[in-house]
Amino acid sequence: MDARGRLAGALWPLGLVAVALLPDPGAALPQWTYYFRDISLTFLPLRQFQAGELAAGRLPFWNPYVHEGEFMLPSFYPLDLLHVLDSSPEFVSWLLTLHLPLAALGAYALGRSRGMSHLGAFVCGTVYSIGGFALSTLNLYIFLQALALAPFVVLTCERAATRGGRWIAGAAAALAASLTTLALEIVAQAVLLGTLLALWRDTRADEPAPAAGAPAARLAASLLLGIGLAGVPVAITLGVLPETERGAGFSPEEASGLALPPLALLQFLVPNLFSALARPIETWWGGAVFKGGTPYFLSIYLGVLVLALAVAGGAKASRRERIVLAGAAALGAWIALGPTGGLWTLLHELPLANAFRTPSKALFIVHISAALLAGRGADRLAAGEGWGIFAAVSAIGLLVAGGIAAASWLATDTIAGLLQLEAAAREELAAILPGDAARCAVTGLLGIGIAIAALRSRLRPPFAAMMLALVVAVDLARAGVGLNRQSNPLVFRLLPEIAAERLDDLEEGRAFAVPVSMSRNFLAWLNTRQTDSDLYMTYAMRQQLEAYNNVMDRVETAGSQDRTRFSPLLSSIGWTGYDPDDVTQFLPLLRHAAVSRVLSFDRIEHPELRLRSTVPVAMTGLAIYVYELERPWPRVLVACRAHRALARVEAALAPHAATWDPHRDVAFEDPDALRVAACRSGRVRILSRLPDEERYESESDGPGWLLVRSTHARGWRATVDGEPALLLRADGRHRAVAIPPGRHTVTLKYEPPWLWPGVALTLVSVTIVLWTFVRRRKQGS
Repeated sequence: MDARGRLAGALWPLGLVAVALLPDPGAALPQWTYYFRDISLTFLPLRQFQAGELAAGRLPFWNPYVHEGEFMLPSFYPLDLLHVLDSSPEFVSWLLTLHLPLAALGAYALGRSRGMSHLGAFVCGTVYSIGGFALSTLNLYIFLQALALAPFVVLTCERAATRGGRWIAGAAAALAASLTTLALEIVAQAVLLGTLLALWRDTRADEPAPAAGAPAARLAASLLLGIGLAGVPVAITLGVLPETERGAGFSPEEASGLALPPLALLQFLVPNLFSALARPIETWWGGAVFKGGTPYFLSIYLGVLVLALAVAGGAKASRRERIVLAGAAALGAWIALGPTGGLWTLLHELPLANAFRTPSKALFIVHISAALLAGRGADRLAAGEGWGIFAAVSAIGLLVAGGIAAASWLATDTIAGLLQLEAAAREELAAILPGDAARCAVTGLLGIGIAIAALRSRLRPPFAAMMLALVVAVDLARAGVGLNRQSNPLVFRLLPEIAAERLDDLEEGRAFAVPVSMSRNFLAWLNTRQTDSDLYMTYAMRQQLEAYNNVMDRVETAGSQDRTRFSPLLSSIGWTGYDPDDVTQFLPLLRHAAVSRVLSFDRIEHPELRLRSTVPVAMTGLAIYVYELERPWPRVLVACRAHRALARVEAALAPHAATWDPHRDVAFEDPDALRVAACRSGRVRILSRLPDEERYESESDGPGWLLVRSTHARGWRATVDGEPALLLRADGRHRAVAIPPGRHTVTLKYEPPWLWPGVALTLVSVTIVLWTFVRRRKQGS
């Protein structure tokens, strides 16, 4: 290839990088921050916590700031480790943004490896990086990370199966990097697609026929080696899973709430089908369709032209590729329907399957299959073939989108009645949906016009296909504008009045933030549909220290809403049976968790709650009420009286009995523990407290138990004066260390189960990878 050809070839991926940033060009610079949904609720707080610990020379495996302490799954994902250099919201957001062009380039490379032209690979990368599903994964962070790496997983799996050698190591590295994101469902789908394409493929004429069984053996070696390279995060996750709510499994009702309703399939054609994607909270009218609130993925939009390209491409693809991609897309859509489709319910009976609760994640394989088929379609049209079927499918899409536009315009009241919309939601639907659906229909009409021009030789097929590629890019970018809005990083700054409460220095106490889902005032404000309500909602929740926002300030809390489902069992309020709408009903649980401060958007009337301050939250009309809980229970004590419980829940409820002495009593499920407690009195002093190591000085007049009202889990170990000591689960979920009489230094350390087997597995795998490269180099020389 001459210099001009190489330059032209380089311009395609450069243009693709620009396209990937087209929905929000300002995000290309680290100056603003994402804030919507999981970005603020989990990702940013946990990554800032990890960055702080790494900067202090510690690798965090335990998070003491929520649920009285919970498992911390440290991110070994390479780009996340860069947060130690700068963990500001704008830098963290910028690193996330970079995954969109990375996804585009990965899909481009995958398309090229599968024989697509530059144009076809460009279309593939465009659809893959700025299609609705891809843009919707940004506020779910780890799914965007896994999505960006998935094309490399598919590509290297194919190369490893067909060529072996260093490609086996390359596939292992790509898989390992994907596994470190911990987005296992996305990674599993990428591996499945790569395996099918690798093992059931048509051998090209210029390729030697592989030996029987060789591709499968190479691929199996790659996958095993990849799991081995990611041995540490994989082993840690599997080690802690049995003790979490996720490990206990999810109910079918919860899965149903996170599935894709059949009507939502129309969003493939019309992006703003249930709300304006740029204003998802204030314009939401899809509550009658999505019973559990807004959908897990806000958009799955592909558009009329992409679907038409995919259908046209299916005819050009080889028979096996067509069966794999079309079959994978159909299977993914079927699973995404959840219990309604039936297949999800059947698969959920498999071992470990109930640890996954989101059927709609299966839409990933639909998305990547559509991108690959659309790339094939662009190549077919550029070759002068398939324009007829492209025009026919575009016409069908035009009719559907046009029908939605006409229905929502002419029968607004009827649709509003069916969806049970209030007046404000009806007005939003009437103002947004007809125009949006009409624009989608016009896009389809434009595609038909280009097809007719190509069929009548008014446009040369390559030029017409290139025009379509540009229209697709503009259409997807238009639909994605505002889907991941950014804001000034000040949105995460804590109000001085809240900071002045020094909730990060409550001595032995914790704070409890009443979840916004339980707040009458907060929900009433949200229903006012205020402009920019998603931004002000984030700001208000940040000030109230809604979990996990409290981690940013290192404020220890209890009873938080479990968003990750990786918290230990019995650490949230749901299991108690208390009325969640009345905070005063579960004050016993808060006392048991050593809570001394309560933050709420609602006033709470109770004789044991004293109002300390009222802090207005700007732009919302809300106020945060900070209460002090009188006579809080001690966080750490010497327990001299032990009680027997027959089961874990009984032990957890025992401290709520009227005869319970919170300064000396403890409950155990182990009958032998009762014999240890023989002291009459004791005291304890905190020496130091780190996330995964705590040191205390105890003194008692006889043998007893040092009770720490923090979450117990496998992996916690105790020593007394440097010697191993008995550590048991107490009161259903806390830690208790057997102590002899006298004065002693008690140390508790946490080390996750399966850590060292994971380290050993990683080291062995790294050795094999290095040996593979060295061996190939020697053979080459």
